[in-house]
Formats: sequence, structure tokens, C-alpha cells
Amino acid sequence: MCLLLIAYRQHPQYPLLLLANRDEFYHRPTAPAHPWEQGGIVAGRDLEAGGTWLGVAPGGRVAAVTNIREPGMPEPPDVLSRGEIPTGFLAGNRYPSAYANALPGQRYRGFNALLFDPLAEQPLVCAGNRHRPFAITTGFHGISNGAPDDPWPKVTRGCESLATLVAGLPNPVNAQSFVTLSLALLADSERAPQSQLPDTGVGTAMESALSSIFVRVEADDLNTHHRPVISGGYGTRASTLVTVDNQGAVQLWEQSYTDGRVSGAPRYFHLPPSSPSPFTSTTSLPS
Repeated sequence: MCLLLIAYRQHPQYPLLLLANRDEFYHRPTAPAHPWEQGGIVAGRDLEAGGTWLGVAPGGRVAAVTNIREPGMPEPPDVLSRGEIPTGFLAGNRYPSAYANALPGQRYRGFNALLFDPLAEQPLVCAGNRHRPFAITTGFHGISNGAPDDPWPKVTRGCESLATLVAGLPNPVNAQSFVTLSLALLADSERAPQSQLPDTGVGTAMESALSSIFVRVEADDLNTHHRPVISGGYGTRASTLVTVDNQGAVQLWEQSYTDGRVSGAPRYFHLPPSSPSPFTSTTSLPS
């Protein structure tokens, strides 16, 4: 997952609104969002390592992870997959702070993890192994592949756009007011000016390619160093939207992309606050 845009306690009915883009190699095997067998989890699945980048669970629990861009950083001994971090939170019952503090950070490559449980004293926490876990404050926030709220162009632009979107949302949200506009926000492919690019060690052309909210790396963006690594293509493969309301009901929408183009209709899942069946799902959107 390479961009999380968060509206925390900015809407009277939804304490958490989350918009996210997952950027990944096109050839990495992936299952779209679906109900898992364990714990009522709804999430996409990385079929190579087995974890997820973003998911939800009954009770309003939400978790997501982003990688930290650290080219050349050696892999830690006995390395664990970062996709296990949201999976473990969603499958368990620890509150965000306790879960974050128990993570063996030294066994992961660089990460930020967003953990939400509306019943916790500190409901929204950002875990990581390049910073200490901390409670996220009320407001609009963005996490990409650097430090949380780093003013990267995509983070700044995304938070500003999200604030405008939330200001116009009705109560409750509907497909036209939230889903259509949120997916349009996440489809923004405008690249940042060179003067605003971060320097994460991947070169100017690649920094530019990765600077947009919606990423699609083109052949011209690849130098001789990157060409063999990204030969199969790289970019945004899924856009995910999550709402959690005041009762703990969760809605999740996911739009998939193939080679940078829309693939099928958005998938929709609803997890009520409590129900004998922990989820319902459909490909049609609520009106």
C-alpha cells in the first residue's frame, strides 16, 4: 500500500473515512478484496506472502500498512512479511496501542501501519519501525512511503482534496457523494513538479513517476538500474475506500486495475456492528 488518506473525526456519522491506493508490481499474484475464512476479515490478499495491505473486521476494526522507501537497506535477519501486520491485528483482539507495541519491528523492513478500533482508549494508532507508535490526532492525515504526514506532493494534494470532499458529504454517505468522488480523487495521475519531489534515493525520473496519487510507471521512467526490477510493470493496482460509522458498522469498496486501467466494477462489502453473518457483499453500490 503506497498511499493512505485519513479523515479522522471529521464527519458527524463516520469517525473514520479512509481512502487508499495500493501500488505494486503488476506480476505479483494478488486476490481482490474478499471474505477470509478467519475472524470475519474482509481484505485483499497477497498470494505470494499471504498477508494483506488493507482490511477490515467486525467491530469496526481496520488495518493497513505502507512500505517505507529505503533503497539499498539490507534485509533484516529472519525477515517477516509486512503483510502479516494488518492480518494479525484484524484476526486478534488487541487494542491498537498494545498491538503496535508488541510488534517485533526489527524483523520487518521499513513500514507504517494504521490500526483502528473504535472501542479503544486510543482508537487510531500509527505503528512503525522507523518511529515510535503514536495516536493519530483528529484531522486529515496522509501516509505514503516516508514518515507519516511527510509533506510529499501526493500526501499534501491528497489531504487537501479529501478535506474538500468530506466538507460536501451528506449524512449518511452514498455512492454518488462518496464512492464516485473518492475514486476520482485516487485516480489523480498528475505528477509533481521536479522542485517538489522528495529524495528517497531512486533518482529523479522514478521520484517523478511515483509522485502522483495514481501511479503508472512508464518505460521512459526506467533507467538501466530500474529496468530489470520493474520489467513487468508497476503502478496502482487497487483503490480502497473504508467508512466506519458511530455504531461500528464498516463499509469497504475496492476498485481493481489491470496495467493501470479500470478492471471490472467496484466490489462492495458491509460489516454490520453485530450480526450472525459477519459480512454481506455485492458488486453493486448502495444508492
